[in-house]
Order: sequence, then C-alpha cells, then structure tokens
Amino acid sequence: MQFDWTTFVLEVINFLVLVWLLKHFFYKPVLNILDARQERVRAEVARAEQLQQDAEALKAQYEARLADWNKEREQARQQLEQELAQLRAVSTENIKQSLADEEAKARVRGAAITASREAELARQAAGEAYENASAMLRRLATPELTASIVKMFQQDMKALPSAEQEALRKAAQVVESGVTVEIASAHALNDKDLSSISQSLSEVACRPINAVFKLDPELIAGLRVTVGECLLHANLAEELQFFRRQSKYA
Repeated sequence: MQFDWTTFVLEVINFLVLVWLLKHFFYKPVLNILDARQERVRAEVARAEQLQQDAEALKAQYEARLADWNKEREQARQQLEQELAQLRAVSTENIKQSLADEEAKARVRGAAITASREAELARQAAGEAYENASAMLRRLATPELTASIVKMFQQDMKALPSAEQEALRKAAQVVESGVTVEIASAHALNDKDLSSISQSLSEVACRPINAVFKLDPELIAGLRVTVGECLLHANLAEELQFFRRQSKYA
C-alpha cells in the first residue's frame, strides 16, 4: 500500500477547516450556552443560599419569639397564680368575716329574743303582781284609809315645793276663766274634809277655790285633785300605776 501525501495533506486541511468551523460556528455558542447555564446555576445557588440564610434568620427569630412567648406565658401563669391566691385569700377572709358577722347577728338576735322574752315575763309578772296587789288593796281599802290619805294630802299641800306651788297658782288663774276644779275620792268624804281640802288648795293658790266633788271607786283609796292642767293625786290606784310603769322601764 502506497502513502499518498496529497490525500494526507487534503485530509489535514479538511480537519483544520472542520476544527475552525466547529470553533467558530459550534463550540463558541455551546460555550456561551454552558457559561449562561453555569451563571444561572451560580445565581440559583446564590439565591438558594440567600433563601437558606433568610430561613435560618426566620428560624432564629421564630425561636427567639417562641422563647419570649414561653417566658411571657410563664410570667402570666405565675401572675395568674398569685392573683388567684390573693383572690382566694380575700374570699376566704370575706367568708370568715361574713360568718363572724352572721354569728354576731345571731348572738344579737338571740340576746334580743331572750331579752324580749325576759321582758315579757317580767311584764307578765309585774302585771300579775299589780293585779294581786290591786286586789289585795281593794280588799284592804276602807273609808278610814281614804280619810287618813286625805289628812296626809293636806299635810303635803303645806310642804309643796315652790315650783309646784307656782304651777298650782298659775292653774288657779286659769280656773277663773271657767275651768272646773275637780276633787275625786275613792270613798265619800264628809263636809269637814271637803272644806278642809278646799281651804288647803285656796291657801296654796292664794285665791278662793270652789271645787266639784265626785266619787271614783277606781282610785281604790285616797283622792285626786284636778286644777286646770295641774294634777295632784294621793291614791293607791295611781301609785300602783306608777310602780307598774317603773317595772316596764326597768
């Protein structure tokens, strides 16, 4: 086999032409495409790295916020527990105070009921004592006892305090305007006693007094003198009423 240099040279020229064509019309665009793709890859990688950094920053921010939220939640829980403890303490104290107040009110009501019962029993006892004393005095009351009380009344008239004498004199002045002077007695009085009573009243009143006499058995024993608005009495019935009223106020 013979070597053909002409053919060899032509083949080399063809190869060089092919390389030049490939370099200028194929390899450079491919390189450009590869460069562009590599640039896009680098951009995507940079973007991915940026996204990862942003994600890590967001993650760190989220973890920080989560930690703050957990801290705030713990503080809120502790504050709530403190408030609940204070509320329980206040409620317990209020309940204790309310129970104490109710107990005090119950004691007061009980004492009031007891005092009312005792007062009622005392009134009943005083009423019974008054009725018994009244019944006994009615049995003991006699005209002689009334006469003795009349004498005592005349003695007391002479020893009246100046204030009472002044009141009697003022009442006697009103009598002149038509007001009646009345002397009531539990038993009938003789003319001497009636005259003596009128004279005693006249001496104290410093003016003549003419009285109207009437019989009042409810006085039990003794008499009652009414001069206008001035009332003088010396009888068992009103004395009993006085002691009965005192027993009510006791």
